[in-house]
Amino acid sequence: MLALARESVRSFSRRFLGRTLAVLFEQRSGGAWSGLTANYVKVYAKSSRDLTNRLKPVRLVEVYRDGVWGEIVE
Repeated sequence: MLALARESVRSFSRRFLGRTLAVLFEQRSGGAWSGLTANYVKVYAKSSRDLTNRLKPVRLVEVYRDGVWGEIVE
């Protein structure tokens, strides 16, 4: 059941690769920030800035862990 849930999250996340979406960043852990899109896709990205509670445009580039890896669009 857990494996099915993980694959479902990956499949849903893949549909957004290549798009730029707004991400509300919540926390930094292990050198990467994490946050959520409006449709609850978890996004990870690197930044040297404090992104806590910031809404940033992010280009989603690859499936990563339990979400996707993105590049912040400045």
